[in-house]
Amino acid sequence: MTKLQVRQRPVVEEFTGFHPTLPDRTIPELKEILGLDEVIKLSFNESPYGLSPRAVSALQAAAANAYLYHDPEGKELRQMLASLYRVGDNQIVLGNGADEIISLVTQGLLVPGDEVVIPAPTFGQYAFATRLQGGVPVFVPVKEDMGIDLSAMAAAITPRTKIVIICNPNNPTGMIVSGQELRAFLAKVPPTVAVVLDEAYAEYVTDTTYKSGIDFLGEYANVIAVRTFSKIYGMAALRLGYGIARPEFIELLNRVRNLFNVNYLAQVAAKAALSDGAFRDYAARLNAAQRDRVTGALQALGARVCPSQANFVFAALANAAEYYTELAKRGIIVRPGNAWNLPQYLRISLGNSAQNDKLIAAMYEIRRQKRL
Repeated sequence: MTKLQVRQRPVVEEFTGFHPTLPDRTIPELKEILGLDEVIKLSFNESPYGLSPRAVSALQAAAANAYLYHDPEGKELRQMLASLYRVGDNQIVLGNGADEIISLVTQGLLVPGDEVVIPAPTFGQYAFATRLQGGVPVFVPVKEDMGIDLSAMAAAITPRTKIVIICNPNNPTGMIVSGQELRAFLAKVPPTVAVVLDEAYAEYVTDTTYKSGIDFLGEYANVIAVRTFSKIYGMAALRLGYGIARPEFIELLNRVRNLFNVNYLAQVAAKAALSDGAFRDYAARLNAAQRDRVTGALQALGARVCPSQANFVFAALANAAEYYTELAKRGIIVRPGNAWNLPQYLRISLGNSAQNDKLIAAMYEIRRQKRL
């Protein structure tokens, strides 16, 4: 058998490919690997409350029509989103997850050598999408309290900067940038630089100082807010995200968007989920209560917990690696901070009440047995 001799792009040689670690495995895989009948996966920021019953029913009814091509523009869904956010439907672009919206921005804007200013730590997709287009990620460390340093990010903008990306709430910390801070930052950004505001966890925010990028579209043509159905709507496996911006920004992204990029079943489920605001509010309310509860329990263990406004917490523990290993032995999978070069941290997705009972009990048991 001959070896592949097709020459790859130089930048692709730098990527190692996907090699699943324990937190990235599926629950069936984890059960087999760990030899356990029950596994609680708190490493992917999934909603423990699942989909709206309306969305489940809509999916079941629509499955028989999956052999037909669907509306490639997602007009009905975009109209529903436009009504929800009080914007025009020409201000919305749909994507195969929020990841694709971020990729569309880099595909539409970057030429090799362009710089993208990114906080560190944050979601890894930003740097990946940047590098794939030949762009240069410029990482700006967060402040000592782990909050995004907007002053430093503004100072990092140069004539070569094409995009600035802010995750708000930030992943992995869960911390927000307030509306006042965001407004002051946007005033400093040149109009030639796009500002991507990744708001995947915005529906979980309870802090009244928070402002969405949508609130600034009237003032700034260079802003795009990115949202997803993966988190509070519980549709992670269906892959549906969307961007909201000025019509001319959306038109640019549609030029590089693949036809039929968002599948039919995802659109059907999303329309049903949007019609069930009560379920969305229910999930947000339970998440806020569990966030307070898990934060308090971790602090009682001596952890330093970032003030999260998302559906996860980021906690620094003196023996984070040992807690991670021992939790995994008990079938509780969390995300170690190594991916962000913060090995003293654990990112823990918020489960439901019963799952968090087991998480908290396990952590106290580990501390007692290991004398941590």
